[in-house]
Amino acid sequence: MRRYRWLALAPLLISLGLAEAASTFPLPAWMCASDNDVVFLGGFEFGEAVPHDPSNGSGGPYPGDESRVITVAGSGTHLIYLYVPLAYTPAHAWPLMLVMHGTVGSGNAPNAARTVRDDWSSVADAGGFIVVSPAANGANGSWDPDLDVPAIFAAIEDTTTRYNIERTRIDMWGYSAGGHLAHALALNNTDYFAAYGVSAGALTQYACTDDGSPPPSCSSLLAGAQPKIPVDIHIGVMDPLYLYYGANEDAARFEAGGWVPEQDLFYRPFAGAHTYTVAQLGEIWTNICPFALGP
Repeated sequence: MRRYRWLALAPLLISLGLAEAASTFPLPAWMCASDNDVVFLGGFEFGEAVPHDPSNGSGGPYPGDESRVITVAGSGTHLIYLYVPLAYTPAHAWPLMLVMHGTVGSGNAPNAARTVRDDWSSVADAGGFIVVSPAANGANGSWDPDLDVPAIFAAIEDTTTRYNIERTRIDMWGYSAGGHLAHALALNNTDYFAAYGVSAGALTQYACTDDGSPPPSCSSLLAGAQPKIPVDIHIGVMDPLYLYYGANEDAARFEAGGWVPEQDLFYRPFAGAHTYTVAQLGEIWTNICPFALGP
């Protein structure tokens, strides 16, 4: 089991993954081809070796939608939603995509978790991965670090015990507040997540601040993140986060921290506001699919 450590610093949500060194491994093109119906052939195809760490989980229903309640020590029960693609078979390991909704108002988190799960389902069928979508437990239908960070990792580990998950390809995506959180979790767990995407999120809303008050500073967080975890950022140019809250500078922050455009940084401003589309989710998967965690 991969380990993680987490630390809550109000108003930041920080998760620190320091268990072991890792590297980013670019996958051969055939693994993300639209007509590829085999995710891993024992780790090899046409003589190409790829990182391979199957969870060998079993017992989960498939294919299709599932809702599930998990119990996490110290924080009670948590509701998660899953989608298992139509082609799923436990005979080989499949990538896993953690998806996180935005702030939706009190009592609405379960519906929001189902919505983002459903929005990803067609992409999961086409791309060949399992989706897990936790419902937030914080105030106003948003994320609470004390409750939700342990629950998020518990949801991933629960999924790996019930399905055959390729642990080198655990990816993440978040929308709005879920995107803020995705930045924090990914950048502090680069030995756990292979790649991630953010829609309508901003680096300085949770993960860091430019002046380091409160800490960490974005420059220190990004410079210290190893490996440079591949990230896709979709942000509308009419989004208030882009216009007023610094998201327009996120690409520059990543580049200053060592990311390279179109290699491990995929920055996609678009004509729109605080939203995303299913087509954009497909673009995000195209950009983050070709990466795995290596030794």
